[in-house]
This record gives sequence, structure tokens and C-alpha cells, in this order.
Amino acid sequence: MAGSLAYSRGVLYVGTEERTAHVRSFDLDGRELDAGFSFRGKEGGAAAVTGLAVDEDHRLWVADGIGGELRAFTLFGDQVAGVETAHPGQHDKGGVLGTLSDVATRGSDGIQEILVASGGRRRHAVQILPLGGGPPRSLRCGGQVDSRFRDVSGVHWLDQWLWVCERGMGRVQVFREEDHHFSFSLPSSPGAPFRPTAIAALEDRRLVLAQGGPRSAVTVLDAAGKLLHTLAPPGSEEGCVREPSDLIVVPGEDDRHTRVVVIDGDGTRVQVFNLAGNCYGTFPGFAGSETTWDPT
Repeated sequence: MAGSLAYSRGVLYVGTEERTAHVRSFDLDGRELDAGFSFRGKEGGAAAVTGLAVDEDHRLWVADGIGGELRAFTLFGDQVAGVETAHPGQHDKGGVLGTLSDVATRGSDGIQEILVASGGRRRHAVQILPLGGGPPRSLRCGGQVDSRFRDVSGVHWLDQWLWVCERGMGRVQVFREEDHHFSFSLPSSPGAPFRPTAIAALEDRRLVLAQGGPRSAVTVLDAAGKLLHTLAPPGSEEGCVREPSDLIVVPGEDDRHTRVVVIDGDGTRVQVFNLAGNCYGTFPGFAGSETTWDPT
């Protein structure tokens, strides 16, 4: 999968890759802004944006799952920090990052923390890195010391709550104050398992969830993970999704004014919905854009 999203102060950041990784910026009406940059891996190697987050100090954190590095950039594309991931065969242990799949951040300056997710089968697949000092902290899969996460594809923070999309096990794990609280799944069928890829929470703790595979969809759930309604069913036409890889929610005064931005089609399409179920269309300028954009 390719394509990641982040949002801050009216600007939507879209990360994609074609050996060269790209970060582009848009307003929520689909107009591309001047800010944006591209980067490559070490010695000109391939790079990718497999996770994207903006912190309170205006830095962009990029999980480069191909180039093997957690990177921090200014909004102008200057890299200001980097943490390399493990080489094949290195131990699965705290402080060692695997193949990066997502990143999130909270706080600023000396109290900032970075939440980093790694794919594969790892005990330390979800780690919190304090930037102001102190050891990294790993979440316990299912609350068990020796359990291993399987193919974590997305993570999300809201206050003391933390959600982990575990694609390989077909479930979402929910943590409170870093302790495992419960897990939930949605119904699956033979040949079409539940494959959560990204999740975002509203202030009322409703959840917006993206799932991939034959049953690709974007759905709205209650706090316990019960399906409330579907925003986007599977499909390639406008208003549908095919292998959505990320989403963000921009809160509004009500469901009609709360926007859900989804990237799908291997990073080739960005669509905007509201929580009431309306699709505004597809951002121009992407390979999957075949319709007229109407933000009204």
C-alpha cells in the first residue's frame, strides 16, 4: 500500500511514492499549495511515505518504510532528524524499529512523544519515543508480555486513548493510558477477511475506520467498535474506495460539516466525504482523478 495523510491548521499533507517519495500540500477545497517536497533514500535509493504526521512545532514526521528511516522535516523539506530502522536479522526489542508502517505525534518541545508502528510479526511493533529524554515504551499486544503484533498498519492517538489497526489479525486493539483495554473486529467472510488499515476518532469517541481487501470500505463505528453506517463501499467509482491506506477527520460543527479525507487506489486518489454520507468528489491532480471536484 502507498499513500498517507496528515492535517494541521487548514493544510492537508499527502504523502505518496514512485521510488521517489513526495509530500504535497492542499487546502480542503482541493487546491494544491506551494509547499511540498520530495526525497529519496540513502545513496539515491527508493523511499516511501508509509506514515505521516504533523507536530505542534510545524515539523512533518515521515515513516519511510522503504528507505528504512523515521524522518522529521521542516515544512520546506529540510530533514532535521532521523532514526534508522533495524537491519534484517536484528532483534525484536525496545528501541529498535522494524519496517515502518505509520507514525503519530503528540505534545511539543521537551514533552513531545512520537508513536511509531512497524509491520511484520513483532512484540515491539508499537513504540512510544519520548523526544525529551527517557527510554522508549512498547505497547503490549493484547496486554500480554510475550504476545506479538501481526502486521500493524495504522495507529491513532486521542487524549489518553490509542488505537492500533492490526491487519494481520483482523482486529483493532484499543489502549487507555498505554494499557490494553479491549479489541474489536468487524464481520468477515471466506476470502474476504477484515483488514483494518487506518482509524481516526472523534471527540465523542465515534470512530472512522478504513479497511482494505475485497471488502474495502470506510465506516463509522461507535466507541465499542459497533458498525453505525458505511461512508464508502468497495469500488473504483467516485464515492467508493479500493484499498484505502489512510484517512483523517477534520471536525466541524456537526456531521454535515465534519470532513473525512481518504486516500486509496495505491495513493492515486484523494476523496473527501462528510459524516452524513456525502462525497464531495476527488482532488484534481491525482492519477485516479476522473471527475469534477465540487467542494460545495
